[in-house]
Amino acid sequence: MKRILLDARYLDGSFSGIATYSRCLLEHLAQVDKENHYQVIVRPSFNGDIQLGENFELLSWKPRPISLQTVIRLHDFTNELNPDIFHALHPMTPVFHEGNMMVTVHDMQPFTDPNFHGRRLRPIRNLYRNFYRWAYPNAFSRAKWILCVSYATRDDMARLLPGTVPKLVVVPSGLEVPLEEPLDDEYVQSVLTKHDLRGPYLIYYGSTRPNKNLPNMVRAFSRLRAENPRGEGPRDLTLVLVVRRDRFFRDVERVIQHEGLGEAVKVLPPVSQKNKQVLLKSAAAMAFVTKHEGFGFPPLEAMAAGVPVVAGKSGSLPEVLGSAAQWADPEDPADMAAAFAEVLDNEKLRARLIKRGHERAGAFSWTDAALRVRDIYNLLF
Repeated sequence: MKRILLDARYLDGSFSGIATYSRCLLEHLAQVDKENHYQVIVRPSFNGDIQLGENFELLSWKPRPISLQTVIRLHDFTNELNPDIFHALHPMTPVFHEGNMMVTVHDMQPFTDPNFHGRRLRPIRNLYRNFYRWAYPNAFSRAKWILCVSYATRDDMARLLPGTVPKLVVVPSGLEVPLEEPLDDEYVQSVLTKHDLRGPYLIYYGSTRPNKNLPNMVRAFSRLRAENPRGEGPRDLTLVLVVRRDRFFRDVERVIQHEGLGEAVKVLPPVSQKNKQVLLKSAAAMAFVTKHEGFGFPPLEAMAAGVPVVAGKSGSLPEVLGSAAQWADPEDPADMAAAFAEVLDNEKLRARLIKRGHERAGAFSWTDAALRVRDIYNLLF
């Protein structure tokens, strides 16, 4: 039996990629590993909504995952616990941790996206940039193994930090199994009525960071509504954004106002998993024309739900989605609008994407991912 300490402080109930990864990996590790003993670091605000086994213990530590305190203070906490393996589920680790360490890296956006540190004053932005460019390589240099969630992420790592190549291990993320019980029609209607969703809509959920390309998706949606091939007036269509109104969302709000979209864009706060399934299954299509992804959970979830996806051909998305998505240029709102229109209006294309989407979604398993991570713990340390 090994004692494994996991830093899962991104667990917060949101639909962010790291939060989804942390929750799903932990729950499936609990299903496949009854032997090792796990301690999981969470923040005090975590509501405990996670299904774990008796060999799992939640520990509270207040500082944010991406913080100077993580780098200079977390080692006191981890060294006192003295685990056999410390696994950070994000690439930020304590400098003076004394034992074996593994790091999961989701993407390398702090190094590749010039807007990653945006929406801050310039001195603070520069401070964050320098901090990331020191902290990430520091974590990677001290880790015994670096777990990449996709081959695209591995390739970025190899290109930007070639010294890490011998440590890189690819374990593709899985797909969360949707609710097994059928969604009650009355409940579905109550959710749609609550959010005033009366007609067809496109859906996006996730973060608002610049790589998500929301301003361009809103511009494309505006163009789509204006160019209605079926009639004289604008297309009767809504764009649903399930996001947090954080500092990055200000750019999206400005585009919504500039395009005069008003109630045509519904901005909803994060919802429960069940309500997310309702909103997803009721959507006409998913809009996920992002500029870069380390993996890409939402489009896979849409495919599993039988919802066609329009995606950006960049980062890991071609690797993950294969031929099951309709592709669009993230930099070109006109191309995006044309792709949206094709998916909405071409029934043969919709049927083909839905069929391929179901097949593609079935290729990703959290059980397989958890088994591979367990084997790394047991065999490579």
